[in-house]
Amino acid sequence: MAPLKKPADEFIVPSLAESSPEFADLIAKRHELEQSYSNLNAERSNLLDEIKAAKAAGGERLSAGVARLLGEKSGGTVTELSNRLHGVVAEMGVIEDTREVLRRRTDEARDKASKIICSATLPEYQRRLKSLCDAARALEAAREEHDALLDDLEREDVRLGYLGSVGPVRAHFLGDRREGRVFHFLKDVREAGFNA
Repeated sequence: MAPLKKPADEFIVPSLAESSPEFADLIAKRHELEQSYSNLNAERSNLLDEIKAAKAAGGERLSAGVARLLGEKSGGTVTELSNRLHGVVAEMGVIEDTREVLRRRTDEARDKASKIICSATLPEYQRRLKSLCDAARALEAAREEHDALLDDLEREDVRLGYLGSVGPVRAHFLGDRREGRVFHFLKDVREAGFNA
């Protein structure tokens, strides 16, 4: 089966990032912070394990400076590891605070970008809404024709059970015949300010 081709005039809704460089930058910054936070969290876990191991070794680990002068490798003393852990936790806290600022700024940028997109999309939206309203009116007219035939049959006292194995099928999903769902849908469209 051949892949379906997109029609040449297909309307594509632009993304928020395409519509707003500010929004795109904030999202990129958020991803960058999430990666940094994830790396810091992994480092925090490693430091906690190293501190536990250093304490289990009785604190006999060489300090980084002593190990360097001796030409040996050292993971650092419990104090050095604890200081590094404190720095990592503090940086994680700064990222958490920054996330909140970014969340607020992203919300504001999303509003601005949404306004731009909705403005550009409005003509297409109106076209599709009009098409939907036309289809709803056609459905309502077809329902009226259908129900009018059933009314005529009932007026003649015809037993409708012979119209099929279970009798006639009625469009109950449309609600009341006079002011049903289509009526209320079209009313909502008018009240929203659309002339469809």
